[in-house]
Amino acid sequence: MAENQLKSKIYMSSRNVRVAVTQAEPEWLDLNASVEKTCSLIENAADQGAKLIAFPECWIPGYPAWVWSVGSPPGTHVVYESIPADTDTRSRPLDPALTRRYMQNCMATKSAQMQLIQDSARKNKITVALGFSENDHNSLYISQATISDTGKIVMQRRKVMPTHMERTIFGNSTGNSLVNVVPTAIGNVGQLACWEHVQPLLKYHTITQRETFHVAAWPPVFPVTSENELWSMSRQGKQGNYIPVSNTRLIFRSCRLPYSGSYVCDRVSVVRSAHDSGAH
Repeated sequence: MAENQLKSKIYMSSRNVRVAVTQAEPEWLDLNASVEKTCSLIENAADQGAKLIAFPECWIPGYPAWVWSVGSPPGTHVVYESIPADTDTRSRPLDPALTRRYMQNCMATKSAQMQLIQDSARKNKITVALGFSENDHNSLYISQATISDTGKIVMQRRKVMPTHMERTIFGNSTGNSLVNVVPTAIGNVGQLACWEHVQPLLKYHTITQRETFHVAAWPPVFPVTSENELWSMSRQGKQGNYIPVSNTRLIFRSCRLPYSGSYVCDRVSVVRSAHDSGAH
């Protein structure tokens, strides 16, 4: 009886929870600036009454989009200052110099930078669902962490299998990353990254952990401009997962998404959506 009452209280309170979904440009390849911007966004969300804020895949220090650059004509989708705009990127999917710089700006879980984010969550009394590129003894992983409103990391996981060209930079996960749903002050918060959402058994396993909120983190995708580009990493190819600078979805219970974009959903309907050609 007491257990049922607890579940009921969590459900009822969740219906009135304000959440924030980050649609902003990262501070590319700059760990400290990335953390500073993250803390600023956390504070801004809390000031507007949010109790949960979600960030995209590899928000810190930005998604390494160059790994998908095979076939891109000169000047296409170049966002890193080390690659001039007139450079032909068709031969640059493997870039040791850029990868080294990226590695140097990825975040360790036990670090002063992560502690700053934890302190911000505690100070602002908000739960944080963070996507970041994790540096663990110079091995990189696509990681997600749930930080409670007390500033404690209550869940950390790594993308089970990086997608295709991501494997040139990131390593695989281990079985403990299957524990991806944890209780928080607002309900059970779960996370998955990118193409993990097309893995039926992984989605089913997540559902069985009885999420209240699901954070679906995706990287940036852009419109196709050439027949030689990768359709699967394009705006048109993604459709229901497109945001041009960063991409996050936050879903409550059994919401169904009726059209493409970035959404915050409640149990029965879309309560807010964003879908345009600019950053939010």
